[in-house]
This record gives sequence, structure tokens and C-alpha cells, in this order.
Amino acid sequence: LWQQVAAFAGYGFNQGHATAYADVSYRSAYLKTHWPAEFLCARLADWGGFHHQAVYIAEARRLGIPVRPPHINWSGRKFTLSWEGDAPTLWMGLDQVRSLRRATQTAMIGARQAHPFRDLRDLLARVELQRREVANLIRCGALDGLGTSRAALLEEAAEVYRSGSSAQLAFAFTDLTVPQEALADRLRWERKILGQPVSESPLALLAAGARGANLFVVQRRPGQEVKLAAVRLPGWTGGKGFFVSDATTFAVALPPDELPAPRAWEIVHIRGRWLEDERLGGYLRVDAMHSESVL
Repeated sequence: LWQQVAAFAGYGFNQGHATAYADVSYRSAYLKTHWPAEFLCARLADWGGFHHQAVYIAEARRLGIPVRPPHINWSGRKFTLSWEGDAPTLWMGLDQVRSLRRATQTAMIGARQAHPFRDLRDLLARVELQRREVANLIRCGALDGLGTSRAALLEEAAEVYRSGSSAQLAFAFTDLTVPQEALADRLRWERKILGQPVSESPLALLAAGARGANLFVVQRRPGQEVKLAAVRLPGWTGGKGFFVSDATTFAVALPPDELPAPRAWEIVHIRGRWLEDERLGGYLRVDAMHSESVL
């Protein structure tokens, strides 16, 4: 036992370790309190921290800060913060787009300094892109607002490649109305390309009235049995249970040991009650649950 204690002395500087973490905790709490958008942007630009990136995104939304998919006119290589008056918006970084080369990111950011990209053909005329990069940018939402829908932009890209040049315009009689992509397709594209759905919560795929209570209401009814639907967020809570989100706020759900945890991004239908304790502040005790995969 003494030999184990002696070995621990080589790295167990308890007081110094605790002091250093207290200092970091104080600074972080101060920044998050006074500059929450800037703090969360910096945290997300570093791909999260102790928790999964999705948990920090959920915290931003809880604070009323919108989080958007990457955009060719707004995003930097990492998470970017923009302001419209006093209203902040967080834009996911271009480096989170699957298979998007670093050289392509740099070229897009440089080209838009002259003026923002107007549409898909303007982008293709000014930046050399691989076909896979174009498809991934469109599918993840990076060109949202530059066309009627992501499905229409994909069809326009196909037309450009058929004609051989972005400068070659299609004849008017070949223009077709392209149906907008389904919400489920859009969220699947985002999960595959960005690692997670961003533009909408998977709960939007549920039928009206199927969500039950929301977490804000649940937290104000401690001890009362409630039924609700939420999305399992990825990542570790730091203890037991898992994070769930209803797109406006999030919480820790603690199921009985015999219930297996749902997979990330599954919709979880829960019957339980909100309880409070000193460590967690509050948590959703799960009495029964079942999950469904929608993505």
C-alpha cells in the first residue's frame, strides 16, 4: 500500500490541481454568464469539451441562441458567430462537412470576400469543387437560401454537369418544378454529412400531438407523473443516465438499470417524473420508455 501511495505522489498534486481547476471554472462561468454566445462559439469551435458537441448545441438553444448548419456565405472553417442587431446566431463550421477539402474551404472563404455567393452557378464559377463536395454542401444545408430547396439545388447541379459548364444556361422549356425534399431526408443527410441533425429536431417527424409534455413544463411539476417524447443526445453525462432534448431544453434521464439506453438520435417515449437533488439539480426519472429510430 505504501509503495502505491509513493508512486501516486509523482502526479498527485491535489491542492495545486484543485486550485487550477477552480480558476478555470471561475473564468469559464464568468464568460458564459456575460458573453454566452461568444463562450459557446469558442467551445464548439474546439469540438466541444467534457461533453459531446451536441450537448453544447442544446445548451445554446436553451439560452435562445439559434444554431445553423454550415453556410458558404457565413461559416468559417470552425464555428462562427454572427449578429443581426442584438440577436446572435451560431453557424457550424465548414470543416464539419464530410469530405470537404481544406483547400476548398479556404478558397470559398477567400472568394466571398469580394461579395457573397449569389447562387449555385456563382459558386461553381468562382471556386473549383469536386462533385462530391457540391452534393455534400447542398445536402447539409450550406447553400440554403440560394435555391428554392435542397432537392432543387441538387437537380440544378446535375444540370450544370450535364451541360459541362456553370455558364451554360438551361433552356426555359427544360425547367421543371422539383418537389422539395422530405424533412426525414434532410435530417438523414445532415446526420451523415455533419454527424448530427442540425436544422430541425428529429421530433419534428412525429405526428402532431405525439410529443406529450415538454421539458420546461415537466421541470415545473416535480414529483408528478408525466409522459413525453424526447431525443437521445450522444455523449456521457459524467455519471449514470443519458441526455435527452426536446429541441428547446435538455435534461439528464435516469432509467432503471434493467432498461437499456437508447441509441443516439433515437426518439424516446418516456413515462416518468421530475425529481430534484443537490448534485444534478434535477433529473428525469424514467419509469418506462421505448424508443424509435427515425433517421
